[in-house]
Amino acid sequence: MRIYFLIILFLSLIGAERTFAQTQGDSQDPLTEFIYSLSEVVFSNPFRKEETEIRKRINESNTAEVRDLRIQLKNTLRSLSLTKTDAKTKNKNLTLFEGALEALPSLGGLLWKEETGTVYQWGDWSDFYEDGFSKEKLRLEGQIPSFSYEGGTLYFFLKNPPGSFPAEFSFLGWESRFYAFGDEGSLRYTNDFHLDPSERLGDFRKAFDSIRKKFPGSHIVTANDLTIFIVPGDPKPIYYIFLFLRFFLIGWTILLALYIIRMSLSPPKNHLPEDRPHLS
Repeated sequence: MRIYFLIILFLSLIGAERTFAQTQGDSQDPLTEFIYSLSEVVFSNPFRKEETEIRKRINESNTAEVRDLRIQLKNTLRSLSLTKTDAKTKNKNLTLFEGALEALPSLGGLLWKEETGTVYQWGDWSDFYEDGFSKEKLRLEGQIPSFSYEGGTLYFFLKNPPGSFPAEFSFLGWESRFYAFGDEGSLRYTNDFHLDPSERLGDFRKAFDSIRKKFPGSHIVTANDLTIFIVPGDPKPIYYIFLFLRFFLIGWTILLALYIIRMSLSPPKNHLPEDRPHLS
């Protein structure tokens, strides 16, 4: 019985993060969420944990932006009832549509394509074409957000307004800096406001080699159509507190496990009745 208790205890402590990760999606109980967060802080590597959080938050922000922009574009097309004839003749309806597009600060470009070719294009798509600006060979077509319209496909991509950084995250322990660039080369997300907002992906990639030498552990990850550069920061006092707590709990678990093993393997003592003198 003690052996089974030991196994359950050991797996529950060492695998706490995985266990609560499974229950978190099924339960919105505040206590469960608190225990899950605490287990992540204590048992996971702080830097790796922060990297996971960065990718998660950036993905969430990017997905939400794409979804909202898609809804806005569909509503605009529906309200103006834009047709192929409008796009080819460049009439008043198309002028109203272009004005609506310019009012969307996060929209970088819109492309209406059919099997026969391009129907309409708005914005600078030159970074997305393999053969220059001929509008024929669009690269990364599967990663660019799109939806069907009038028998064709409407592609669009996001960009940030000049000087605007919509994501600013802070974490306990390590304070990593991150730089997320879109496929078109513009800076989409960062928590380093000293960086020039006009920085391009190609230029930053070249400078990243020197950053790696200065900050060991710097690396590149990808998330959908984003390229994310992560630069670890200096550990703060709270990091060492959680690190001590982590080692303390692991050490306590090992000592408790050894004690239970010793108790479970030790032979039981036979309690014999004491000899009593016989009454004569």
